[in-house]
Order: sequence, then structure tokens, then C-alpha cells
Amino acid sequence: MLKNKKVWFAILTVVPIALVLILHAAGALARVENRLTDFRYIYFNPGHSFSEEILLLEIDEQSLQKLGQDPIYGRWPWKRNAYVPLLEFVAQFGAQKILFDVTFFEESPEDEALAAVGEAIPIISHALNFRNEELIETPAVLPDAVRAQAIPYEGPENVSLGYNKVIYPAREILATLPAAHSVTFHPDPDGVARRSRHLFRYRDEYYPSLSLAAVAPLIGLQSVSYKGQNLILNTAEGERKVPVEDGAVRFHYYPESELYNNMKRYSITSLIETKIAIDKGEFESLEDLKFNPLELQGKTVIIGATAAATHDVKTTPYGSMPGVFLHAILASNILQNHFLQVMSPWFALVALILLVPVANYLVIYTHGLAGRVIFPALMLLVIAAISIVAFQFFDTLIPMAGFLIGFPLAFSGSVAYLSFTEGLEKRKFKSAMSKYLSPAVLEDVMKRGQLQAEIGERKNMTVMFTDIRSFTTMAEGMDPATVVHILNEYLDRMVHVVFDEEGTLDKYIGDAIMAFWNAPLNQPDHATRAVRTGLGMLHELHILHQRWAQEGAPLLRMGVGIHTGEMIVGNIGSNQRLDYTVIGDNVNLGSRLEGITKTYGVDMLISEATYKAMVAEESETLPCRLIDLVAVKGKSIPIAVYEPLPAEGGQRVKSMNNSVYAAKFNEAFDHYRNRRWDEAIALYESFLADASEDLPRPGPDHPSTLMIERCKQYKASPPPDNWDGSFVMTAK
Repeated sequence: MLKNKKVWFAILTVVPIALVLILHAAGALARVENRLTDFRYIYFNPGHSFSEEILLLEIDEQSLQKLGQDPIYGRWPWKRNAYVPLLEFVAQFGAQKILFDVTFFEESPEDEALAAVGEAIPIISHALNFRNEELIETPAVLPDAVRAQAIPYEGPENVSLGYNKVIYPAREILATLPAAHSVTFHPDPDGVARRSRHLFRYRDEYYPSLSLAAVAPLIGLQSVSYKGQNLILNTAEGERKVPVEDGAVRFHYYPESELYNNMKRYSITSLIETKIAIDKGEFESLEDLKFNPLELQGKTVIIGATAAATHDVKTTPYGSMPGVFLHAILASNILQNHFLQVMSPWFALVALILLVPVANYLVIYTHGLAGRVIFPALMLLVIAAISIVAFQFFDTLIPMAGFLIGFPLAFSGSVAYLSFTEGLEKRKFKSAMSKYLSPAVLEDVMKRGQLQAEIGERKNMTVMFTDIRSFTTMAEGMDPATVVHILNEYLDRMVHVVFDEEGTLDKYIGDAIMAFWNAPLNQPDHATRAVRTGLGMLHELHILHQRWAQEGAPLLRMGVGIHTGEMIVGNIGSNQRLDYTVIGDNVNLGSRLEGITKTYGVDMLISEATYKAMVAEESETLPCRLIDLVAVKGKSIPIAVYEPLPAEGGQRVKSMNNSVYAAKFNEAFDHYRNRRWDEAIALYESFLADASEDLPRPGPDHPSTLMIERCKQYKASPPPDNWDGSFVMTAK
């Protein structure tokens, strides 16, 4: 089941898409999308400029502090007659419209003054509050003064929520009510201001929001209608389209720096002080005033509270913000035609349905970093980049929640599946290869991923064969438990030496060992490593002999053959069983070299190719004596065979170390090859006369004895003229 890629491809494609569709149906995607939209406003705001037609008069901290001690204003909320001189001043200097984001619902002794100024200045607009209360079954009929503020509308009812109660200004103010607007506000379920309504329905009549009422005189608004997904503002100059979602318009937020630094907003204190200075004539030019009254000419003025003590604070993508700012933003959006075009959420869902199968296919069915990681990551980044560019430069909101949830989920699922299945294969492979490789080499192989076992490869390598002399015959006379004990101990020590030199254990062949170097890891000094391994094995066997002698166990002799050349390495075998091994003619030659060690009476022989490879590797030179030029069985071309000698210690003869000894021995073979029989015999006999005091193999040196006999035979019966110094081996 786990290895069935088609099944898992289907599961990992269908499940994320189905989950996203479920989240979409449950409304959860909308909540995520809202957060993503907030993020885009914070970091990728289109950066439009705020309208210069809107001017805010702020009841700010400075106003509360400076006017709080004034008997006319007093503590917040201010007396209503305190607004009269301010309204007169604003109207005097040519404001187009004055709108309150401050409510005057309760009766007050100062209502008469505010009513009088409303009658005198018809550009003033007061706040209404629309509510929907469960206990009210039949909405009351509104006073005519309020109903007169309704705006002509033609279209579906969903442009507004249904309300059954309206809170309007106090009775005296209502009697001279010049105009009114709604300040009702409904945040999103998470409390963030993202959408609002421009129309508020009460008993089939529609009343404008503060922002719509604010722009009405500036654009010459006559009526409102609804077409498609747009609220149509019918003006004397034509139609203005306002994109809506189920009747609600989105705030198209300006950057915080634009709102706080460039929006025309002034403290009411500065206007009051300017009015006093003008009334008293205490100025020579407009520069002497704290506020330039000409700023009011033709402007729509919104009066609202921004001081923290007034508690008129709303939550926005930027955090807390005075509520009056939101009315101003919506009004500026209409005047500047700054609207956010919202694409259908199906855009992201379609992209998800199209790209998830592609990403899963790349992860599950391809190999390499590009297919499995880079291309899927690019898909995600490209879609995200498109949404950011569309938002920042084209005022278009592309829903991304479904894609950003489903695509990473599908991708991570595919990666998890791949990691799990490949992890199983990796552990299986590691378990199998631990039988062949030393722990250090195995970890390196797993880290680098260099093993080309499945397809195989041809490369220059060094192979080694070892064998115990006459072990089968010896074992026939021994207790089986002793045989197994000796053989296990022997093999354990020998393989330890192979792993110390980072060799690869190919197989056991009875009591024989086959190993190779330069695979799976590249080892430039593979020939030297193999020769050091052979010498190390002989040294370990010598140590075993010392202990076995105390146990009364028989002493073993071993032969080692090493050859270097081109071989094929890989997993070779059947579907039921595979071995990581090497094959080729050069592998067979290594086996032949181990076999002829018995002929020459030595423990170890290496080929000329291995000897030359050691010299080329420029590693620590191991002294080798040239034993013979021999054509092994099955080969017509002779090769030189050498016996490696330990580089340090272990005097071969009394008067010279191994390096000097090897050079002298090679000189003897040169005499032999050039038919200088007497000189060759003399040198070979000198080696016999000067025997070592501590040889691992006591007795005469067999290669020297063999070459002396051969020289005497050739001296008596010379070889043919075409003789090249080689000896043809007739046995393996």
C-alpha cells in the first residue's frame, strides 16, 4: 500500500482540495482571507493619496484639555451651545457640508441654540443610529424631518441590513433638522473594520451613511441604484460605480503615513483660537493664525472625536483608529474612485485544483531538487506574487486563503509520504549495506547519496581475495564448535581490518574473503588502502597465532591476492536476491593472484597494476619485492607480481631493512630476466645465507630457492631466444 504511488498521489491530491472546499463552505476561509487582506494593507498598500476635499475637525486630547476649563465648553461631552460659534465659523468661510460624527440624542437645555444654528445653516447634517432589536415587531413611523432625509434608491434589499429602530436627534434639534446621516457601524465578526454600508433600510426607505452624505454635494448625488455587483451613484455628471459584496463596500485603506500626515485634519482648538483672533482683529496676515480659514472653502467638513477619552475607537488592519477616520476613508474612496476590486474566491480554488496535482506529481514521481522542491516552491511564490502585484498596483484583491492552505498542505503531504517511503528504503538499504561497508563509509554514502548500485558503473578499482590454506582438510579433524569459533574469530578480525581501511566487503566464500576499494566512495588511494589491508590482515593473523598457541588451536596460513584495474560495480543478481559486487576480467585476475601465492610460498601477491597505482597515488611507499613475471592460467600476457613488505620494522634480513632488501631482490630478478644466471644465483643465495632472525614464516625463503633452481635449469638448458623472462602458470 505504501509503495503504491498512484493511490497516494490520488489521496494527497483529493484530500487537500476537499478540505479547502469544506473550509470554504463553513466560512473559515473567509476569516483567513480577512487576515491575509490585513497583511497586504500593512505591507503592500497601493499608496493612494487621500482626498483634499475632505477636512476633519478633531475633538482631540488638546481640545479636551484646553477647553475643559472653559465655562462655555466644560468637560466632555461639551455643552451643545458650544458648537454654535464653531459651526458659524466653518460656514462663514465657505464649507460645502458639515457633518457630525457626534450624537445629540438626549434632550439638553442647550438644544435650542443648536436647533437655531441648524435652521440658519442648512449645510449641517446630524447623526442617526440604526438598530435592530428583537422585541420590536412593528417599526415605528419616523418623524417627517427624519423621513425627509431618505435618499431615492432602486435595487435589491441586500444593499442594507434590515433595521427596526432609529435613534435620531433631540426634539428641538429635530424640529429644524437640516439634514441627517447614519453613523451606524458593523465590524467583521473578529471586530476589525473591513466593510461598511452606504445605505440603511428602515420601513422600505433608505438613508445615507455619513460618508455618502459627505460626498453628495461634491458629486451632485441625485439617487442610488444597484446593478450587478456595483452600487450606482447617479449624479448630474453621470454614474459612479462603487463595487460591493452583498451590498457592503470594502474600506480601501490608505497607508497610515497618509492618514496621519497628509489627511487634512485639525484640532478644534486651533479653529476656536483662530476665530477668537479674527473676531478681536489680533492678526496681521493669515500666517499669524493657527488655522488658515481659507482651507474650509468648498470642503466637506466632518466633526468627530479622536481623543481616547471619547472612546470612539475602531479596530483596523493597522490597529486602533478613531472612528471618524473610517467615515473619512469611505468618503475619500468615493471621491477618488479608490475601490478594491475583489475577485471571486473560486480563483484560488481553481488554481488549487489545477496546480496541486502538478506539484504532487513533481514531488512523488520526479527526482532531484528542482522537480521536488524548486518547481513547487516557484508555483507557490508565483501565485503569491501575482496576488501581491494585483493588490499593490491594480487595486485588485485575489483571494489566496484556499490556495495558501491547500497547496502547502498537499506539498507537505507529498514530501512526508516521499520521506517516509524513501526512509523505509533508506533504512532497508542501510541495513543491507552495513554488511559490506564500515560504519564511517556507510554514513558517508548515506549522506552523499553517491551509490549507483541499481544501474551499475564501470570504474578503476582494486580488488582483494584472501583464503586460508588447507582449512577444509584441517577442519575435518577438529571439533565443529572449535572450527566455528576459530573461523568466526578469524573473519571478524580480518573484516575489521578491511573496514579500518574503508574497504567494501563483497562476500565470504567459505573461509575466503572478497573485498574491494574505490566504491561506493571514490578513493584516490584505493590501491594503497588495499595493500595496507593485506599487510594488516597478516599482522592480525600473527597476533591470533600467539593466542591460539596458548589454547592449543592449530595455526593458520593465509594467502592474499590484490589486483587493480577496470571493473563493473553494482547490485547484481536476481529479483529474489541481489549482491553489491564487482565483476569483470580484472576481478578474476585478483583471484588468480591469491591462488599462486601457494606456488611461490608467500602470503601475499599484488599485480604490477596495483604496484604502479601505489606509486602514482604518491602515498606512503610500501616496499615490494618483484617475485616473478608470470602468465596466470587463462592469460597469455604475463604480468609482474610483487610481494609487499611492511614499511616499518620487521627486519627481512640481518643487514638491511625492507626497502633496501626489496631493491636488492629486484636487482636479482633483473639479472635473471637478462640471462645473467650466475649473478642472479649469487644474489638469491645471499638472501638464503643471511636469513632473518625473526621471520613470520621460519625456514628458507621459498621465492629465493625457487629462482635459484630455475636459474640453474636455464643455465643448463637455456630458454628460447624469444623468451621474455616470464613463467607460464599451468595451475590456478
